[in-house]
Amino acid sequence: MSDHDDVSRLAGRRVLVVGDLVLDAYVTGRPARVSREAPVLVLDFVEQEERAGSAASPAANVLALGSAATVVGVVGCDASAAQLETDLRRHGVDDQGLVRSVEALTSTKTRFLAQGFTGGLHGRQQVLRVDRTAPVPAAAAQACTANVVRLAPDFDAILLSDYRGGVVSDATIAAACASGRPITVDSQGDLRRFRAFDLLKINQAEAQVALGSDDMLGGGDALRRELGARVLVITLGADGMLVFEDGGPPAHVAAVRSTEVFDVTGAGDTVIAVLTLGLIAGLNMRRAAELASAAASVVVRRLGVSVASPDEIVTALQTASV
Repeated sequence: MSDHDDVSRLAGRRVLVVGDLVLDAYVTGRPARVSREAPVLVLDFVEQEERAGSAASPAANVLALGSAATVVGVVGCDASAAQLETDLRRHGVDDQGLVRSVEALTSTKTRFLAQGFTGGLHGRQQVLRVDRTAPVPAAAAQACTANVVRLAPDFDAILLSDYRGGVVSDATIAAACASGRPITVDSQGDLRRFRAFDLLKINQAEAQVALGSDDMLGGGDALRRELGARVLVITLGADGMLVFEDGGPPAHVAAVRSTEVFDVTGAGDTVIAVLTLGLIAGLNMRRAAELASAAASVVVRRLGVSVASPDEIVTALQTASV
């Protein structure tokens, strides 16, 4: 089949994305001078923009590829929640699984960018990030579990996006398992909470901690077997990714090279979105990883959380094969 045919198979699916929601804010300023108060750069304000991030990012990527996504997560009753919900609607993400809690704080990550004439994305370079987070209240986490129970039967797969914020609790994991739906996981937390799932994606640093070794190729399949995962994908940044699959040898999928890498924010979310759609579409997992690598090469050339369209993925694949 052609690249276009494979990418088109990612459309028409339904994915329930369960995870922690964050509002990503980007504040851009022009370097003006060094402060007299301290040896720090003073920026003259240029612009500020906000985008829904973390679990909202794979949901947006699912939508961009022609499938449907509903998000289960928690926001507060504050201005950041309103901005996050506005961005969800802009992408077309269904929010019927959203829990709005007066006890919760909507998590925010604010990145300060210095705008110059060279380097970074259109001359913008991140100089500082400020996070404002709080644990998800117990009642809100319980409501997320109930939403998974209620919504899961209507979906082709469940994607757990765990940023260690508390939405992906043991009870929520159990509810996802009880649904009988295929489950994929992208976790920054304790990998051993996730056992016997269809697909688990981790990065190289997380794999090294789990293995106690730098030998990804030698230890990856043992880790997959220990976790009982049907597929384990270890992303290696510029070196691509390793795919370990039950019943087959490990496969190394090279990174699709882009002319410049500007911002890796959200690249992993794009990868898990494409892998999830590839899994439920019945694609060979090595092929799904190739599509995911191509999609990641698109989003790293953009600022912050972004998505890749089907045409952009096809173009990236064709460029890589030249």
